[in-house]
Amino acid sequence: MHVITIGGATQDVFLSYQGADSITIAKRNVAEHYMLFESGEKIEVDSISYITGGGATNSAVSFKQQGFDVTTFCKIGLDHVGDFVLDSLHKFGIKTNLLRRSNTYETGKSFIINSLQGERTIFAFRGANNHLDLTPLVCDELNMADLLYITSLSNESATILPSLIACAQNFNIPIAINPGSSQLAKGAAGLKLALKHVKILILNSSEAHTFMISLIESNDSYKHALKTQQPHETAAVSNCSPYLLNNPIAYNNLYFSMQQFFKEVLTMGPEIVVITNGANGVYVATNEEILFHPSIKTEVVDTVGAGDAFGSCFTGSLIQGHSIENSLRRGVINSASVLRFLGAKEGLLTNDQLEQQITTVDSNLLQRFPLLP
Repeated sequence: MHVITIGGATQDVFLSYQGADSITIAKRNVAEHYMLFESGEKIEVDSISYITGGGATNSAVSFKQQGFDVTTFCKIGLDHVGDFVLDSLHKFGIKTNLLRRSNTYETGKSFIINSLQGERTIFAFRGANNHLDLTPLVCDELNMADLLYITSLSNESATILPSLIACAQNFNIPIAINPGSSQLAKGAAGLKLALKHVKILILNSSEAHTFMISLIESNDSYKHALKTQQPHETAAVSNCSPYLLNNPIAYNNLYFSMQQFFKEVLTMGPEIVVITNGANGVYVATNEEILFHPSIKTEVVDTVGAGDAFGSCFTGSLIQGHSIENSLRRGVINSASVLRFLGAKEGLLTNDQLEQQITTVDSNLLQRFPLLP
């Protein structure tokens, strides 16, 4: 089977620094964590690592590990960083005939600093990623795919989404989409229209919040999903408990539940809506129910790419014929494996490795909840 991944390609520059102070600020219903660096100081880093990243390349390698024939559609510059990205894709066996190179824009870069807890702050330079364009020739070449896997489309690149959807419809190609926060904030209405033709929508909890708020601000009809009174605070829950189902999301002085979010988004067209929530686990909603699987405890070296590892593995497992339950388990396993390594590609598992590890996961970890009537 052939998968085409679409979206960003970057060089990720990891600055290893173990001395950063941290602070947590408690707000209503949320705690925000910050790394602190003293103003005016020169900070010495322990090491610098250069690795390829970006949603299109990360998911491409993940699908390749699962045994798919993979092509990636992204844009890089005609610079040495672009050569670095291209060489990496070739080493992994990813087809690059759809990859575009620009003599105007530089290849995207991300500068990443990890905290002691394995979380990270990313300084992102989008570069050529902002200018991905869809030509008729590229659209014609998409007919080779059994799946389009669309990751974040930055700024101007987001305008190609309707054309991508139209191409996929012409060739009857299923679509899975994992948009980024900036795309959701700026184009909720456009994404809503695209979702009519999308099979799987994958978001993290922050992106889900951004999408819902953007919908509310663009269309007052969504305010019916909000509650006007502050809910009672719930007790702290363990990582094995579905935190997002028990704790509403705040919007100004109003609140909405994750169950209501799933219900609203499923009416827009997707068959499956996924929300990842880091260490708390993953939620998968269909028109019948909500599934929750907690994260697998593991050593955390770096969290970059964990979401890409989950989404691509979950989607790849589904189109290979695995049940939605086992696809969820496989995605969680793949994500946990990536957490143990620096960067988004090392640690991605093959089908054989996934099958070996799934036998070690307690099937009772998966929990089922009703979708709101």
